[in-house]
This record gives sequence, structure tokens and C-alpha cells, in this order.
Amino acid sequence: MFVDTFKRRLLFNFALLFAILFAYYLIFHEIYISDTVIFSFAVHPFNLCEKYPELWYYIKLIYIPTTVLSSLICINIVYSSLFTKKKIKTNATIDNPSDLYLTIHNYSVNNLIIPESGLYQNFLITGTIGSGKTSSVMYPFTRQLIQYNHTNPENKLGMLILDVKGNYYTQVKKYVKFYNRDDDLIVIELRSET
Repeated sequence: MFVDTFKRRLLFNFALLFAILFAYYLIFHEIYISDTVIFSFAVHPFNLCEKYPELWYYIKLIYIPTTVLSSLICINIVYSSLFTKKKIKTNATIDNPSDLYLTIHNYSVNNLIIPESGLYQNFLITGTIGSGKTSSVMYPFTRQLIQYNHTNPENKLGMLILDVKGNYYTQVKKYVKFYNRDDDLIVIELRSET
């Protein structure tokens, strides 16, 4: 399947690249072979080809690879937008509801699902101070993980939460109380008494 996709993309690239380069040739051929390029700046117009022949040579030399490269980039963007299917798992496609997964609630489209295999990867949550990283992402994720198999004493999920700011554990306590997991919570605090 990968070979077929690669061949199809390669054929698409060559066909469209040939068409684009042929169009460029028809449009810019006269300028490219010209030995007279007049710049009428200020009072004294000058012929770029005569006054700066090396510059004109390098402009023509750079024009070909940049045209090909920029065309290939545009062609691949077009190909990806037309023929690449995005695989997004939604609530409707959860295979087994008892499996471990996280739901990212998205109000503009269907909710996104991170399966258990995705939970072993890294997450990056970015935003400015006060933008809602903790309340919009960390709290819902924590709640879902505490809720997972909370009625099954043999298969509950254990977690280690490091709370640097010192206010996250109060929300965790609420979730633990809500899902009757009070006995599972161990809070370790470092307090200096001076």
C-alpha cells in the first residue's frame, strides 16, 4: 500500500510539475534569454544585463532551482489536501467503552479520543498565564483517569501527581471524593516549621 501511495504521489508530482514548468517557460522564456533588462530608476535608466552581467547570470541561475522547489512544495500541499485522509477517532468509533482512553471535548467538531497507546506518549499543553490550561485540560484529564474503573478494586488506575503550585490537589480531592476513592488518596506534603 505504501508503494502504491508513493507511486501515485510521484506521478502526481511529475505531471503537475511538468505542467507548471511548461507554463513558466511560456511566460518567462523571453525574459530568461533576454540580454536587455532595463531598470528605469531615478534619472538614469540602466540595462541590468550590461551593467551587472554577473548579477543577471546569478539571478537566472537561482531562478530555475527555486522555481522547481517552490512548485514541488505547492504541489505536495495540494496533493496532501486532496488525497490524504485525516484519521481522527470520535466518540462514535470507540471500539470498547471499557478500554482506557481520554476524551478531548471539542465544541466545534466531534470530540477527539486519545487511545491508551497515545497515553504513553508526551503531551504539550501551551497557553499564556490564565488561558485555562489547568481548568480546560488538566482537570478533565485527571477526572477521566480517576473515574476509570473506579468501581473495580482490582483494576483501578494508580497515578502520581506532582503539584508544584499547591492548588491542584484540592481539585483531585474533589474527584476522589466524587468517585468514592478516598482510601486510594495519599497526600505527601513537605512543610518546613521554623
